[in-house]
Amino acid sequence: MSNTLNNIQDIRISDVFLETFVAALMPLRAFSTDFSSEFVERGKTVHVPVVGAANASYDFKGSYAQNADSNVDTIPVELTKHKVQSLHLTDKEYSESSVISLERLARSKARQLAQDVLQDIWGAILSADYDQAIPALTATGFDASKVLKIREACAAKNMPVSERSLILDDSFYTNLLGDDKISHSYLTQMSQPSLMEARIPRVYGFDIYETTILPENGEKLVGFAAHPRGLAIANRYLMPLRPESYLEAGPVTDPTTGITLGYRRYYDNDSGKEIAAFECVYGFKPAIKEGILRIAKS
Repeated sequence: MSNTLNNIQDIRISDVFLETFVAALMPLRAFSTDFSSEFVERGKTVHVPVVGAANASYDFKGSYAQNADSNVDTIPVELTKHKVQSLHLTDKEYSESSVISLERLARSKARQLAQDVLQDIWGAILSADYDQAIPALTATGFDASKVLKIREACAAKNMPVSERSLILDDSFYTNLLGDDKISHSYLTQMSQPSLMEARIPRVYGFDIYETTILPENGEKLVGFAAHPRGLAIANRYLMPLRPESYLEAGPVTDPTTGITLGYRRYYDNDSGKEIAAFECVYGFKPAIKEGILRIAKS
């Protein structure tokens, strides 16, 4: 993890927090993202690149400029979202707590922050912006054949075949997991992920993500098929106005994804508490309509 902090304990706790946070945000791979430790003010706009379909190739006729128009749109995303998870220790608690117990607390707080961010983003999956993939159905009616129907619906919308994802509510995921076509497809592998780990890596060209926190959005949403061009998300670092007033403050960035959290630690003399806060400043916006197809329950 990329860390600008100086205190060894701050570095250790923030690395644990960030590792857990990034792992819980894995479903964001389904979207177009622009994450960076670059400092911006809250409310500012980040232009997120969204790649559309490429133009047809052409026969060379003396110029390389033919059909050179860009097929990359930029979606303006305002960084209006700001979620925080704080943890504190009194003087007595600090003297009695081990680093291991602090790491457990940090992991719990990180998972909750990631869930809150995901739920907020998934609140944008609405019928006003995206069509429905297949007729509404119950969880017990969702199996491999329905995934094929979703694949057909994606093709009808000209959703690119590569980089497709399928995010599913846990009840729908569980029923898919029990489909013999799915579970038996991994029997030749010693790890048998669908049987031993309750994990479905890919089905019919989709990366599969299970979730227990998908909001229904008042529309009985239980999942959706997605391509990165369907939704644009941005994340940046919010620098404190007076960083010198903190015991420790700075960005903590995952070098692989660019996901960045702000970290601040200070001591409150009145309460005798040392407080550490992790904050996520972000924004999101629907992009290309054909990039997401909703799944609803009946």
